[in-house]
Amino acid sequence: MDAIENLRSALSDPNIAYVLLIISILGISVEVFTPGFFVGGTTSIIAGLLAFLALSTLSINPFGLILLIISLAFFIGEAFLKTKWLLATLGMASLILGSVFLFYGGSESRASPYLIAVLSAIVSAVLVYLVNRATTAQKRRIAIGSETVVGDFAIARTELNPNGMVLYQGELWQAELIQGQATRDEQLVITGMKGLKLYVTHKEGVNK
Repeated sequence: MDAIENLRSALSDPNIAYVLLIISILGISVEVFTPGFFVGGTTSIIAGLLAFLALSTLSINPFGLILLIISLAFFIGEAFLKTKWLLATLGMASLILGSVFLFYGGSESRASPYLIAVLSAIVSAVLVYLVNRATTAQKRRIAIGSETVVGDFAIARTELNPNGMVLYQGELWQAELIQGQATRDEQLVITGMKGLKLYVTHKEGVNK
């Protein structure tokens, strides 16, 4: 318990708590938009746990924390609903307001406004990039016909049992393995496509 208390004391600076929270949000964003990318998920978990310890020592405004969470939901919604950046704009506004109202108290109990401005700009830029990348990828996938992908190779980015994610032409796709299981980084052969989902099999064509 002493080690945890010492860690909480070291993290009791609102600037540190805010940075950790933002890193966690960025990690979640990377994992959502590029599932199977190990670094994003791991980073968000570690930073999230440290942020929880840090925030537990400070006076937090739940409204500000909710706005930060909602901002991520807005960006995710923009990627799938394509609202001509309306949701993304709302996401940026929620991110900034959530950052400003995250802490109670005077200036000494809040994160630096310069830090908030810089990190809000960085997070917004990263999320806009991820949203634009996801939207572009969806358009490209719709344009790809099933006859053009059959016989091509894809790399498993997650385990397939039978469903998972594969990397094909530099993009992540939902995939279903026809038989057996596939391990991460295994090379698979595409046998078909339905909508935005690929059907794959082992190169050897046998059940593993």
